Amino acid sequence: MNWKKKVLIILISVLALGIILTPIVNNFIVINFQIYYIIDYDIEAQDREEIISRVETFNYSSYLNHIPWSHDLYKSYIDGDYVMYLKNSIERDNGFHWALGYEHYLRYSFTASNRSSLYLTYNNNTIFGVADQANTTLLSIDDYFWDYVALYLNFTCLSYVYSNNSTVLLKNTIIIHLKLEYGYFCGSLCGLWHDINQYLVLSNSLDVIVIFIYSLFPSVS
Repeated sequence: MNWKKKVLIILISVLALGIILTPIVNNFIVINFQIYYIIDYDIEAQDREEIISRVETFNYSSYLNHIPWSHDLYKSYIDGDYVMYLKNSIERDNGFHWALGYEHYLRYSFTASNRSSLYLTYNNNTIFGVADQANTTLLSIDDYFWDYVALYLNFTCLSYVYSNNSTVLLKNTIIIHLKLEYGYFCGSLCGLWHDINQYLVLSNSLDVIVIFIYSLFPSVS
């Protein structure tokens, strides 16, 4: 065998070995940094644990005006069980992945703060917006597509509205924003995106006054 054939055989062998080892190296070096979850609670209010429990154990399906969409695996609202389900799916994802650039993530944030004054604009069927005492908009229906909105108005705490809309002053409340981002990507082979924005206003006795949820159906590619 002449030297040219030997060099060709060596090059082919190196190339084949590279093809075989690439996904292995990708899994052991890269993938561990792309399978992750981040769960963050930022609560600037007293009764931290009670607030978390009230929000994450609330029976949303019984109180929301409607459920924007349904799916066998995914919810259109956030509760504690759903966060735990998605977290467990991340923790179980410890198998071998052939797809380059594989990613599987959960990012969940729970923020809460006391507000001495909030201005709620609504009618009997819609929440138009929430602003603070400095007239800073905290929530506006104009930022969302109505088809993907679910809401709840507690009319034991709020008055019925007999016009197009009304703005009321809510004193000594807690405003809460939950943000959930979940997805996975198998390079160019597959992918899923799932985002939810969820707002609640609680009284100082932790009664739920308002719920506003914007949730897009999981987008699959």
